[in-house]
Amino acid sequence: MTAKLSPDSIGLIFTMNASKHPVNEIADAAGCSYSTVIRYLNAAGIVLGNKGKPRQCTDQYIAMALDMRSHGSTWYDAEKSIGFHRSTFQARLRAERATA
Repeated sequence: MTAKLSPDSIGLIFTMNASKHPVNEIADAAGCSYSTVIRYLNAAGIVLGNKGKPRQCTDQYIAMALDMRSHGSTWYDAEKSIGFHRSTFQARLRAERATA
């Protein structure tokens, strides 16, 4: 069984979360694991992650990815820049080619 966090560490978790620090930084500063930080935040009613409707991969995003590719970027670069996984772009492109 693991030891409970000190009140100072718990306070640090909430203070750093309010300041928009990433969870991995909060865990390092508080001296606990990533999952412990998530557990404390969830117990306090703070839900991290996608809080709304998922973003759709529109034609504009596809055009941006294709433009990046035409300028020598990799799918990985497009993924990191635009925010969709490369397989999402590739699946959309395959589907468009199949219907054309």
